[in-house]
Amino acid sequence: MHTQNTAVPSVWTSDRGTMAQETAKSRWPKLVQGMIDDVCTTGAELGPTPALDEIKSIQGKLQKLKEEIIGDAELRQLENDGSADIAAYNQMLEIGRLTWLHCPWLYGECYLYRRVQLLFSTSTSWKGYDVFKRQKESTLVMSQKAVEELATRFTQVVINPAQPVKTLDDELARLVFAEMTELALWGNATDLSLLTNLSLDEIQSLQGKAAIEKSQQNIVDNDMSEVWQYLRTTQSSKPKRHIDIVLDNAGFELFADVLYAAYLIESGLGTSITLHAKCFPWFVSDVVPKDMDFLLEHLRSIGFNSLATQIKIYFELGLMRVEVDPFWTTAYSFHDIIRKAPELFQRLQDSHLTIWKGDLNYRKLTRDGLWPHTAPFKSSLGPLGRSGVRILALRTNKSDTCVGVESEKKVESLNREAPEKGWVRDGKHAVISYSDGC
Repeated sequence: MHTQNTAVPSVWTSDRGTMAQETAKSRWPKLVQGMIDDVCTTGAELGPTPALDEIKSIQGKLQKLKEEIIGDAELRQLENDGSADIAAYNQMLEIGRLTWLHCPWLYGECYLYRRVQLLFSTSTSWKGYDVFKRQKESTLVMSQKAVEELATRFTQVVINPAQPVKTLDDELARLVFAEMTELALWGNATDLSLLTNLSLDEIQSLQGKAAIEKSQQNIVDNDMSEVWQYLRTTQSSKPKRHIDIVLDNAGFELFADVLYAAYLIESGLGTSITLHAKCFPWFVSDVVPKDMDFLLEHLRSIGFNSLATQIKIYFELGLMRVEVDPFWTTAYSFHDIIRKAPELFQRLQDSHLTIWKGDLNYRKLTRDGLWPHTAPFKSSLGPLGRSGVRILALRTNKSDTCVGVESEKKVESLNREAPEKGWVRDGKHAVISYSDGC
């Protein structure tokens, strides 16, 4: 294994048997082929124009990129498109000879998407093009049944409830918080198979409690009660409780995240929310600001105009907003945020709570380190662990890094249940990990 400015090994694409190796060899070429197919479709829709010539050129460059990956070519310097991050990407290449199949996984993956973005950012006609737009939007459309079901439940319980969520007694309020937090956690489980029926009557029933407890069995590090205690006890003592959510995927997961943000506002646990998106297309499905526009349009198109209007009101009143920062699309782990993005770090330090969604954010929080699975979450955060930033990570397990498991005995039990460490990759296990920043 290899180290990268830390005593804990970070995974490389050359590490045998790792998800990193599997991804670099198999998934990356397929991802680039998907991009080739997308720009080919776009080109077929155009008549003879300079824009058509340019998209064909981009298609050819994507084909060469795919061949580079398959041939394990050396990673080369990125050309300068005027963005400040290029120098940092190129500086990281100086650690030694890196190839697609022999590089730090986190860096190699970010480098791949930055290479793709360069093809569009240096073009004349395609600067704002989202090569993943079709895929993200079709995924949301295919999730229509789940969207309708969840929108109906959410409207009944949070937007137009028989009893406002702000007035619930402690026990019922805690159960609703657990339900909504799990909704955000399992937000990419589009069949909602891990969610209970979100109604106050059912949550009060033994059946509702049992369903919550059952879904929590697959949460290998669960700090939900600690987060609830913090939010509930500060609800009356702090007049301003701004919460930051660092988003992951567009589509159904973004819908679930927006509903979670709305719930935090309506319940009074938060007074305003910033949703942090990417400034350009990233990791196929990551949220860019335009994905929010499409989400609201889609809600209206399927008959949920009142819900879309309510969400829009949050934005108009400043209770909710979408922001981007170039740091999110660098190859830095979040251990480096204090030095590399001091203004963003200060914002997060001032936040009442920061919520980090998904696998990539988790990998960056933990520096993609191959920590012992029993390592405390706070320890894996490096300087962020004692920075004053309150961090809640909601992540379904999709890569080899996972910390916070209570004991070696529990790890052994998980390994027996899911041989070959399937539990750290299968997307059926998850973490709700919390650090108070102290």
